[in-house]
Amino acid sequence: MPADSFTNSSLSSRVYPDLLTLSNPETASHFVQFYADDAYLIENVALLASRALSCGDCAILIATPRHREALEHKFAARRREFDRWRGSGRYVALDAAQTLAGFLVGGEPDPVKFERTVGALVHETSGRSAHGFVFAFGEMVALLYADGRPQAAVRLERMWNALARKRRFSLYCGYPLSSFVRAPDVNALLQICAEHSLAIPAETLF
Repeated sequence: MPADSFTNSSLSSRVYPDLLTLSNPETASHFVQFYADDAYLIENVALLASRALSCGDCAILIATPRHREALEHKFAARRREFDRWRGSGRYVALDAAQTLAGFLVGGEPDPVKFERTVGALVHETSGRSAHGFVFAFGEMVALLYADGRPQAAVRLERMWNALARKRRFSLYCGYPLSSFVRAPDVNALLQICAEHSLAIPAETLF
């Protein structure tokens, strides 16, 4: 089954096929999607992860339990391949809250601990990739923002960018729009957007 089969035609949205290049090693980047309906997020992440894995590269998903379950459900039709990817260490799925807790100091992301945990994971996983490339999806920044710590989310985005100067990967960040409904921190939101090379509109399919 081709990677493109992950697209759910029952979802009605704007479609941007050019964004599929975000899973390619030569276009490694840091991008964000602010979403209202997480069905679109799941479709896009599953598609990009599948494309990277099918090319011999790796995928790291640091997500909430509900999103990890939904993403792995997308791979059900390719169970044999998926089991090989996971067994070989090319597919890694971690809990966002637990991973985040591993590098917080006093409730704030610590750059040294981040490098020792997330940085080490990206480095180790990239060594299993055919092209030294990793597609990553992360929700730790979204958890920080939803918890009322927008500046901590900005600092974590910057840590990812510092890591990208040493490792080759694409990072897909997802923020639910519901986090910005009540008294949004406009300054933090602008800072978050500035830390990404691309902001993807809500309800967009690749």
